[in-house]
Amino acid sequence: MKTAIGYKLFRVSKKYPGKLFPLYVNANTNIPIGEWISAEPGERLENGKVKSKLGPLRYRPGFHINDVAPYVSHIGQKVNGKITYMRPDTVWAMVEYCIDHDYCEEAEANGISESGKLDYIPKHGFYRYKTSPVMTGEWIIAGEMKVIKILSDQEVKEICDSCGSDYLPRKETINLSEFGFAA
Repeated sequence: MKTAIGYKLFRVSKKYPGKLFPLYVNANTNIPIGEWISAEPGERLENGKVKSKLGPLRYRPGFHINDVAPYVSHIGQKVNGKITYMRPDTVWAMVEYCIDHDYCEEAEANGISESGKLDYIPKHGFYRYKTSPVMTGEWIIAGEMKVIKILSDQEVKEICDSCGSDYLPRKETINLSEFGFAA
């Protein structure tokens, strides 16, 4: 299996120490660390969208991963209407994802539809897609991944700095051990 390294944002909770959860879709599913898992589609609604913590979202099944840096411009805490800080219940993880099959050409050929580029999980591969007009870059949408490790805020900043990416700080320092992760 050919793989690549990327970064994924997860929710954490002091109530469930040492556990990672997706941000919105299948949000109560624990994501294990150190083992390969396949993406599971979220519950489809009658209108074709997917059920999420935010309400109905477009159906874009797969793991949404950033391959450049642990940074997103469209998810976080707002100050005066602008995303300014990371949410206090999120952490970045370094992940590995499968790149055996590149679905980018197929996704582009499908064009933009109500559901996104592909309406199925890319098996043993990935494609790129900009899910929000306000986001920086595009997501890698992958069918399989393995969480390698949780990144400290210092590691996130160093990675962002090293590749010239923007960095989204926290309003208050996070103590990873309070969430069941080694600091």
